[in-house]
Amino acid sequence: LLAAKDAHDELAGALAQSRQFSAEDLDERLRDLEKRLKSVKQQLDHADNNSYARLREEFSQQDVERLMRLFNSALFSLPLGEHGITLDENGDWVKSVELILDGFKGERFEVPGLSIDISHIEPPALQALADRAALRDQKERLEKELKQLKTQQAVAADRAASKTQTEVLYQQVLDAQKALEDFRRAQTLSAEEGDKLEQMAQMEAAQDELKRSSDAFTERVQQLSAKLQLVGRQIGDMEAKQRTLDDALRRRQLLPSDLPFGTPFMDPIDDSMDNLLPLLNDYQDSWQGLLRADGQIEALYAQVRLKGVAKFDSEDDMERRLQLLINAYAHRTDEALTLGKARRAAVTDIARTLRNIRSDYDSLEHQLALFNREINKRQVSNLQSFRIVLAPNKEALKHIDQIIHSAGQYEEGETLSVFDLSQSAEQDNKNEEAKEYLARLVAANHNQLGLKDLFELAFEITKVNGQPVIHTDIDGAASNGTTMTIKALTNMYLLLHLMDRDQAGRVRLPYYLDEAADIDEKNQAALLETSLQLGFVPILASVKPQVCASVAIDLEGGSGPAGIYIDEADWKYIRRHDQVKATVNEQADEPELDAV
Repeated sequence: LLAAKDAHDELAGALAQSRQFSAEDLDERLRDLEKRLKSVKQQLDHADNNSYARLREEFSQQDVERLMRLFNSALFSLPLGEHGITLDENGDWVKSVELILDGFKGERFEVPGLSIDISHIEPPALQALADRAALRDQKERLEKELKQLKTQQAVAADRAASKTQTEVLYQQVLDAQKALEDFRRAQTLSAEEGDKLEQMAQMEAAQDELKRSSDAFTERVQQLSAKLQLVGRQIGDMEAKQRTLDDALRRRQLLPSDLPFGTPFMDPIDDSMDNLLPLLNDYQDSWQGLLRADGQIEALYAQVRLKGVAKFDSEDDMERRLQLLINAYAHRTDEALTLGKARRAAVTDIARTLRNIRSDYDSLEHQLALFNREINKRQVSNLQSFRIVLAPNKEALKHIDQIIHSAGQYEEGETLSVFDLSQSAEQDNKNEEAKEYLARLVAANHNQLGLKDLFELAFEITKVNGQPVIHTDIDGAASNGTTMTIKALTNMYLLLHLMDRDQAGRVRLPYYLDEAADIDEKNQAALLETSLQLGFVPILASVKPQVCASVAIDLEGGSGPAGIYIDEADWKYIRRHDQVKATVNEQADEPELDAV
């Protein structure tokens, strides 16, 4: 369990920390940690491979301390090898050191001619010896940290797999915990095993006693059961008959209270107990037959309604409704004649409205022809002609003409052929087709049908030596200046058609035309001339000079704190230079009065 927890905690921690560092950071930390671990291992190897360690392998601690008192302590920190202390492989150096150790007498070192008291000299504590434990701890810590970093690096490389492995380890921890709980429970049960076995033995003894008593009781019960079976079979037969009768009575359908009174059944009926069930079954069969007949009648009536016969649905009494339907079926020939007459009469009613719409359409075509004739009296720019034309809804006009034509045929003569059903059914089929199309058109236009639904406006533009081209949008039909000229002329002619001609000739109507510089000089001249002829005065607004204008008005000159105020005093009458020069020349050519 502990191992599973450690593995799970380690991987979960690595997964959490991997989100805080990038892969480059982990690689950098891993390289730095490997360098530090390598340095610690070298220091630890040096601490384990010096002269002191080698002496401890051959001599006791007391002997080594004596040598450390006698010699320089740095001698014992030198490493073994070429740059330190070199020892022969035969072990002769041990004998040499033993000779030195033989000179120690208690706390004194004595050799021939020399005696040294070393009691007051303490053996030095080598720093390498003190650092060895710290180096081992540091090595273990660095190795553990290196392992964690490698785990984090592996986790960062594939977080999805690491997350899956974490879940697996967590499941292993749960399994280990459950196994531990099962083990503890097993130990508890093992401790109670003796008591439980004793209780089980007592219960088995009691069970044997009860079994013997039960066998005796069972024998007595069998004797009584044989007697009860006989009585039970008799009661069962009687109950079966009773249940059959109860079920038949429960399933019996009572006649409705509003059932029409019929002929009484006068034959004698055997209502004895034995004949009661067959009698109920016969009654039930007869009732089911009546229900089937009733369902067939309702289904047949539903089919009749689907065919369009719903005129009797307002009748609440079902019998009365069926009687009316039967009578109508008997007189279906007369009914068909009546419906046909009503349908043809409806055609004549619809035709009155459609004639008005068709007449409006024809009138619009005539007015457009007059309008196009007026507007093409002068050429605009490089256009040979400009016409507003109608793009008719041919399908709608065809069906409208069909109904108008049929209504005209129905209304011919003194006998009103609308009621003459001896004609061909082809005409009625065409009328039905036209009616259905117009009904769809009306539904698509919010239950309305007007002149606007029969056409769309289009613009036919013909350039000089070109072919007519139809445009639904006038803005893209020509250049901006030409388009402005066409719009201005069109609006003037339309207003002129809407105005009273006598009233229109008494006043001149001004209109404002912005960005007039887009219209070339030729079109401006034609526009000014046409406007004056039609009773309009154009006001051209432009930041550029205009050569066709007769009056210039400076808006900035009339501006003040309260706004812009312009009167006739602000008008500046202008003329072209060539016109002024021609006038001066004419005056110079005229003779003086004295010469006349």
